[in-house]
Amino acid sequence: MNQKIKKQPPVSNLIENIQKMMNGKAFKNYIHHARFPNFKGLEENAKITFDFPLTALVGANGSGKSSILHALYGMPERYSTSRFWFSTDIDPIIDINKNPARYIYGHWHQKYNNIVETRKARMKRVNRNYEYWEPTKISIRDNMKKMPKEPYERKDADRWNPVQREVLYMNMKMVIGAFDRTMNFDDKINYSIHKGPTGQSEKHEEMLKGAKRLSRVASNNIQEWKLGGGRDRVFCNRLLNDNELEIVSRILGRKYISARYIEHSLYPSQNGSDLSVIFDRGIKYSEAYAGSGELSIVKIVTELLASNENTLVLLDEPETSLHPGAQRELLSFLLEMIIIKKLQIIISTHSSDMISELPNNAIKVLEGNGMGKTRIMNSCSSLIALNRLGSLNNDKTTIYVEDLMAKAVIERATRQLDPGEKLSIEIIVAPGGADTILKYIIPTLIIKESKSFVYLDGDQKLLETFHDPSTIPPSEYFTLDEKIKETVKCKPQLLLNGGNDKAGNKVAETDMKLKYLSWIYNNLSYLPRLCPDAIVLNSIDESATYNSSEEYKNALKQIYNDPDISSLEIITLSKHYLNKMDDNSADLVIIASKFKEWIQRG
Repeated sequence: MNQKIKKQPPVSNLIENIQKMMNGKAFKNYIHHARFPNFKGLEENAKITFDFPLTALVGANGSGKSSILHALYGMPERYSTSRFWFSTDIDPIIDINKNPARYIYGHWHQKYNNIVETRKARMKRVNRNYEYWEPTKISIRDNMKKMPKEPYERKDADRWNPVQREVLYMNMKMVIGAFDRTMNFDDKINYSIHKGPTGQSEKHEEMLKGAKRLSRVASNNIQEWKLGGGRDRVFCNRLLNDNELEIVSRILGRKYISARYIEHSLYPSQNGSDLSVIFDRGIKYSEAYAGSGELSIVKIVTELLASNENTLVLLDEPETSLHPGAQRELLSFLLEMIIIKKLQIIISTHSSDMISELPNNAIKVLEGNGMGKTRIMNSCSSLIALNRLGSLNNDKTTIYVEDLMAKAVIERATRQLDPGEKLSIEIIVAPGGADTILKYIIPTLIIKESKSFVYLDGDQKLLETFHDPSTIPPSEYFTLDEKIKETVKCKPQLLLNGGNDKAGNKVAETDMKLKYLSWIYNNLSYLPRLCPDAIVLNSIDESATYNSSEEYKNALKQIYNDPDISSLEIITLSKHYLNKMDDNSADLVIIASKFKEWIQRG
């Protein structure tokens, strides 16, 4: 089933549409969560929730991202984690005190109209020489609920049977073209450089034979090739259809005239099936000359377009060999496929571009728990995730404030943020205070379209709710000056182009006024008290109440009991009291919450 995918809307729109689908339970047999009482390097009873149909597993190498993908692979009926994890002499799996390796996962049961849990454990039978993962009866020890008495489909007396879903697993680090695999990984003949020209010529001869066969297969659209009456060596040979080609072109940012997809074992020493793609962009070339990113995108696009609805898709590092723009386009494609086919997609990734626009509950961070095991953080901003990976975001969010006291208070509030969020914030004191910010700085920021926000003292607040310019009809544009005056205490110096076109200038002026109101609506907030001095004073004496900012400033001077104290000395002493404030102080919580909102919106 190959649906036509049109130009994709912004990621934010795709995410919004998917969230609406989640509310309507559109995803059949959706895996809701997984618990790991004993599974590889995860801490005991680690739990991961799948709150969004695209989940990104983020963590350092060796943290367990692939392990979770392997567990997910084995959850549905007819699939087994033993494909990836089994005991060997060098890496034995040791079960101690009837504590087998196991996981429990929750999945939506439509008839039961609720989430049910299935338990799978590793088994090794004496009369069998292989391992497998078997669904077991419920375990109260593993905090599973008792079975309902009523009969339901997929229910036995003592267990819920595994969820029925197709699984598509792709480890993109291992998507290697037929040419590269044969050239670099074949070990039937020692082609070491130390063997000299002889070894090299043997390798070239083998590659030339395979290329000749491949060329004939491609040119003549050959669907079957048997050498000496043996097994077939062509498994798939076709041109990408227009839809596939359009999507590949869009993701990679280049126009392809055609691409031929061939799964084969045409090189003489090949044992299994490998992939070749012959691209045409005005010149024709195979995967031998293509970037590995081109090959991986062809693989992802063709596989997902061919997948059935409600497939569980597992992608290990899909960003491999892709430039940042392609990674962002790939994310859009994955989200679009979720909408079209109701897929549930879980990826492991180290890419900032794959996670920067995802909702917090889609990002799962895996990190060490200090005792040699991995714990799972189930809701993280992309900044937190990247900070855990040691990747700092240099694209800072700038916060403008009126004075140094406001900066001190706001810096104290940032201590409640995760280090990654805190490092993304830059606080700037505007010379000239609120008047300069409202009159000059904001009009400049509108033109720059920078990631900036403003926090003013509470005594600057004129309206409880700002005017939303998107709700102002054109027939009321003549009231824009009045609405700006109701919002701020000054007349902003809007940046307008000159010229003699009076009608055009009037339209541009109206547009700039709307942009000013919109910027205020989205990017400005006020401290929860009249001034930052009031927040400091309240931390010292909760009963202190005054009617103006000036009274708060004077009261603070009296507490410090020095009539000649300078402004800088007041700020230094105030920082001492701010440091002693409870992190759960209502003022600090309000300020930090606004920061989180701004950072997430970016």
